[in-house]
Amino acid sequence: MTSSGSSLIQMVEAQVEPPYPLDYEVRALREIATELGKKDWNYNENPCNNKSSWFTPPPPPNVPEAINNSTVTCNCSFPNGECHIDGMLTRTSTKWVYCSFTRH
Repeated sequence: MTSSGSSLIQMVEAQVEPPYPLDYEVRALREIATELGKKDWNYNENPCNNKSSWFTPPPPPNVPEAINNSTVTCNCSFPNGECHIDGMLTRTSTKWVYCSFTRH
């Protein structure tokens, strides 16, 4: 308590892990990875957390991009709290591949 009787509250930002996407979406990523020969995705990690092998942050200015760039994007704004994979951009040793996932 301060001398005026009010309390000091310290705000701490909590980071909440997004929900894991549905199994069939992750299976689709496995199939794509097999076709592309990608071996750097860790299926034990959540592809929607932007902190794992599923996300390669952009390089700083004047620095070349990583050869094994992998970025999976998710939409976690569904009313029921689900996350769905909505896109993937990946670079293999020979090509860039972009897939857009849509729900029907």
